[in-house]
Amino acid sequence: MSEAMPDPTTQGLNSMPNVRGTLARGIRFADETFVADVAAGEFPTSAMETAWRVMADAFQVLGAQHLPPTRLTWVHERTVLHFVQRADGAILGVIVTKKIADVDTTGLEQLLTGFQSKAPPTV
Repeated sequence: MSEAMPDPTTQGLNSMPNVRGTLARGIRFADETFVADVAAGEFPTSAMETAWRVMADAFQVLGAQHLPPTRLTWVHERTVLHFVQRADGAILGVIVTKKIADVDTTGLEQLLTGFQSKAPPTV
């Protein structure tokens, strides 16, 4: 019996530091696969996948218009969604509470910039 190899995409998400105020995180890869650390409850995976797809489209459209974004932020009634895209097309999204006092903004910034500057995982 052989042990299953750990999935480097899920491993990368799970190895990210927890940031106070974070409600959910997910990564959409250039091949359109999606991993998230929340699978049910207030943030169903299907809804998160849709939001990440919309943000991927926004990154692409803005880039085509010579307005390449480094970060996109989507403010919702109760949450704020922060997105960054890496050079390989992977997009990290972090959903945080809208109450700024409850968010570790320094930790969030480090998480986002760290992902953006990190080389993609090798398989």
